[in-house]
Amino acid sequence: MSMPKEYITPGVYVQETSSTPPAIEAMASGVPVFIGYTELAGTSQEPLTLVPRRISHQWEFIQLFGSAYPESGFAVSIKADGTAAAQVQSTSPHVLHDSLELFFANGGQDCWVISVGRFKTANETLQLAELQAGLDIAATMQGVDLIVIPEMQALSLDDYRTLADAALSHAATCHDRFVILDMLFKPAPGNTSSLAQHFHEGLEIYREQGIGQQHLSWGAVYAPHLLVNLPRRLDEPNIQVTLADGSELSLSNLFAHHRALYTAVIAAIHAQPRVLPPSGAIAGCYAAQDRNRGIWKAPANMTLSLVNAPAVELPVADYETMNVDVMRGKSINPIRLFTHKGTLVWGARTLAGNDNEWRYVPTRRLCTWIETCIRRSSGWLTFEENTPATCQTLQSSVETFLMMLWRNSVFTGEKPEQAFFVRVGQGLTMTLQDVADGRVRLEIGVATQRPAEFVHMQLSFMLGAQA
Repeated sequence: MSMPKEYITPGVYVQETSSTPPAIEAMASGVPVFIGYTELAGTSQEPLTLVPRRISHQWEFIQLFGSAYPESGFAVSIKADGTAAAQVQSTSPHVLHDSLELFFANGGQDCWVISVGRFKTANETLQLAELQAGLDIAATMQGVDLIVIPEMQALSLDDYRTLADAALSHAATCHDRFVILDMLFKPAPGNTSSLAQHFHEGLEIYREQGIGQQHLSWGAVYAPHLLVNLPRRLDEPNIQVTLADGSELSLSNLFAHHRALYTAVIAAIHAQPRVLPPSGAIAGCYAAQDRNRGIWKAPANMTLSLVNAPAVELPVADYETMNVDVMRGKSINPIRLFTHKGTLVWGARTLAGNDNEWRYVPTRRLCTWIETCIRRSSGWLTFEENTPATCQTLQSSVETFLMMLWRNSVFTGEKPEQAFFVRVGQGLTMTLQDVADGRVRLEIGVATQRPAEFVHMQLSFMLGAQA
């Protein structure tokens, strides 16, 4: 409490005091940090390796980090009638550029990018230590609430598990972010029972060996991979084309000497299915849902843009086993193709699928967001006197914030006291020793909404009278 001012002249004096508690700011959400390899990593004057940069548009990424990886892994031939045939033989693990394109196409706006270095050559492999270094840099950042590492799906099984477990631990330690993971298994595109069986086997391996048991509520996994409608960047000098007479030309030479054949080859290459991990598109859905409806709404039942279909079409029974894992609780959120609707995100569960508290993505993210908003807006408490008046001000500040959320139908309950509670003060949450040590302990409880995941309909029909 400030000392009263020493007045010298007789008169009436007015001292204004604030009648409202300090406001708690609603922090931005749906802001991911993407970690991976890039074509460029800055310049000698401005190196960008392991330097976070904020990106708001795809062209910003291209200016700073370059374009997509130039692909050359195609077998291409020209038939005697002049038609071209192409087959994908190998694909690049470098998908950060394309994942960002899916992010922006599906509603994403602002994000951060951490480049862990330049593209690897065809003879090099992605390094766990380099991607881990990017994750370590992300731990120093504020203002992000999603972690996306799309290229980790190209790691070995052991390295993937190490990085996935580290990402979940990172989120739990920072306590203000959530991890979006791609399932390690990358299916070949198609719609056959053998491919579905292969995917199912990969799913079981992933649950047993691809992810641990710790911090499962801090992340979610989506599968299968996606057939996307994105153009490829071609490494034309290194794509060999076999002509009808058996001779070979590079694609760039074909452009110079046989323009019509070149056009046919380009069309044949781009007609080949393109498979990408879904995490970039899913992050865009999170951002769009947060912005349009709120972080408390499930980022599900949303149509994915620039996506033709899931890479593998599964029987309905397989989608059920993905969503609910009775023994291990490791839910995998399906991505499904629906007639007349397109490709939809068809799950909203964390990896802790059997946890009654943290089973759903919006529940985990909402509670994390509330905690972050309160923590970051309560800096005024530092070095304040630990008195009942200070505790009352803190309680009023938090109650005002939660009341605003309740009025926006974030919580269940017809009355505020049914929707949330706030407790702070000596005898409630603090002891005399807490007061002496300068500790203020705050307890809040909220009744969160949960997705209507299973909808049961009971129908009855009345038949017309018989003649």
